[in-house]
Amino acid sequence: MESITIETQDAENRRIDNFSAGDRAIYLSISFISSIMLVTGRLLTPSSKGVGTHQQLGFPPCLFLHFTGVPCPNCGLTTSFAHAARLSFKSALLTQPFGLTVFALAVISLPLSAYLSFRKISWKRIIYATPADRFIYSLMVFYIICWIYKILTMKFYSAANN
Repeated sequence: MESITIETQDAENRRIDNFSAGDRAIYLSISFISSIMLVTGRLLTPSSKGVGTHQQLGFPPCLFLHFTGVPCPNCGLTTSFAHAARLSFKSALLTQPFGLTVFALAVISLPLSAYLSFRKISWKRIIYATPADRFIYSLMVFYIICWIYKILTMKFYSAANN
């Protein structure tokens, strides 16, 4: 009975460790998307209001902000990313800390994707790793904290300018 469990586990490990063309496509896609994000961020002019930079891409103003007066969780992300793409990290951090985080992840993903592809490390091996779960959950919590920060800073900014 124990040998069957060990054999099953070995088969599962081989399946996870097996590098494929699909893994290479994932790494190339991550690199491509990150590159597009970085170039686009550099081409945008950050809004001085701390929100609204996404409108340069043809998107409408934030309806959540318009109707409630409270920024949505994504308010300021594009503006922050555009600041970071101009290497204005302090402005990016003050505008929306999660935008700076997304920028850092985009920058890090370029050499990391090349390394993982070169070393033939399976995407499944990374995804099924326990630290990956903790990383995702930590990002989600940080995202919510950054939203609260944006709400507070916009409220204080609005109060100071009225």
